[in-house]
Amino acid sequence: MSVEKIKTMLYCIHCEKDTLHELTYVANRLEKTKCLECGMEIKFDKEQLLMVYSKDLVKRLLTKPKRITDEAFSDLSGFLQSFPIRIVTKPSRMIKEVKNLLDK
Repeated sequence: MSVEKIKTMLYCIHCEKDTLHELTYVANRLEKTKCLECGMEIKFDKEQLLMVYSKDLVKRLLTKPKRITDEAFSDLSGFLQSFPIRIVTKPSRMIKEVKNLLDK
């Protein structure tokens, strides 16, 4: 199992500014981030990430009708041109998104 550590600038919610962080990848999966200024560490658990993603997915599905309506009112011609294609491709894109997430 390979472990890789990368340093990068990210916004720290504890410091409330951009600081240098260390990202730890285990087997090409982000395991944790650590602020090198204050030491705050955030660990990523696949089960928790899936739970957050599933809540977000449900929210996206429930708000889709309103978002489509808003889009139609703001740009009717663009909406009418893209909507038929999106109706056909959206289900497969959603399935691909979920499958890609579960495969990781």
